[in-house]
Amino acid sequence: MNSIAKNFEIKKRLLAVLKLLHFWFPVALGWSIAQVVQRATGVPLYSNGLILFLAGIWAAYSLDRLTDDSTRQSRFLKFALIFGLIISIVLCAFSAAHLSWKTLSAVAIFSLLALLYRRLKKFPLLKTLIVAMVWVWAGVALSISNDEWFVWNWWTMSAAIPLFLLIAAGCILCDLKDVESDKKQNVRSLPVIFGVRQTILIVTILAGIAAIIAVSQHRPGLLVSSLTLIFFAQYPSILAVEDFGPLLVDFILTLPGI
Repeated sequence: MNSIAKNFEIKKRLLAVLKLLHFWFPVALGWSIAQVVQRATGVPLYSNGLILFLAGIWAAYSLDRLTDDSTRQSRFLKFALIFGLIISIVLCAFSAAHLSWKTLSAVAIFSLLALLYRRLKKFPLLKTLIVAMVWVWAGVALSISNDEWFVWNWWTMSAAIPLFLLIAAGCILCDLKDVESDKKQNVRSLPVIFGVRQTILIVTILAGIAAIIAVSQHRPGLLVSSLTLIFFAQYPSILAVEDFGPLLVDFILTLPGI
């Protein structure tokens, strides 16, 4: 009986580690976007802005998960998320103190949208578009040095559109794991509205357009990510696995940086 209980406890901890990796892996996605921005613009990475970008992602996802009922049951996850939130806030404060007012003007918009994120979850399509936009916008505004108020011209960067399409497609795929719960809670996500099959078609179209643009811009990283996302999109049962599915999607989206 002791060995069974011990094995159960080990399995429980491993699942908690996997869940934490899923929660914090978006930081790696932020790093990938920064690499793409740097290569697309030829401008060196801006260390203080990059720290704020990555630490801001860490803080936002830690806070979001702390307020999620599913993580309150695990002491390990709660402790890790609180620790991550404290460290990330310190890093944000340190890096923000070294940024220009023009860069901070963009940060103010990102902070406002982050505060509204939980409300945006009630509108999945709008949430998907805004989340994809903020990812790319923040990557352009913070990863490299900018001299424009709010960095409104983020979308003119050559790699911005395929990045936006890829992240939007990834956000849609992450909704697959919540189809049943969304139906019960009357959350109108794309898989609920159109069904899984039509949702996969939409994702395939978005990633396909991203792949075409990647080819025209000679960006093999974005092309590989697009094609890999299209491939795994055809296996929704895998992507619907809690924690593993979204983690796989996030990993695919980091391929351009790698």
